[in-house]
Amino acid sequence: MSKSTAIIFAHAGRRFIQPRTVTLLGEPIEWDDTTRYLGVALDKGVTWSPHIDQVRKKTAQRMGMLGPLINRKSDLSIRTGVLLYKQLIRPMMDYACPAWRSAARSHVRRLQMLQSKCFRLDTIALWYVSNSEIHKDLCVPLFADNIRALTASFDSKLADAGTPSTATRQILTLTEC
Repeated sequence: MSKSTAIIFAHAGRRFIQPRTVTLLGEPIEWDDTTRYLGVALDKGVTWSPHIDQVRKKTAQRMGMLGPLINRKSDLSIRTGVLLYKQLIRPMMDYACPAWRSAARSHVRRLQMLQSKCFRLDTIALWYVSNSEIHKDLCVPLFADNIRALTASFDSKLADAGTPSTATRQILTLTEC
């Protein structure tokens, strides 16, 4: 089985005729609607739905494994439960977020629901306490705010990478002499 797949990215709903077969080293490469690259599921409409579904599934599995530790009856403190979330669950949800930051709000909301579910399991919050209040009390931003902060940080680092630093400028001026 080949590790390579061919895919054409187009706006959702846009129709196109599938081109002729592509070959690589004489082997035909099959056309596909979704593919994975570096752990990110890419679909032909760039809706990010397959990736979000994959992340939700992995996150729910991890939450299930950590269930005995992150629940109301656990002897762990709430602070330790939040730390477990930040160290073991959130990195899976945050992975490659600068790439999928254009995902629909409904997809991001589905990830927010998992985050809120985790915190509700960890705390003894009653049903009428809002999720935003729980997040504020735990000093954890809502998932959409976290994604915005991560992508802003990525963008600023990317912008800084385009301009040479002062140390690089000094090296360049020294070598010109």
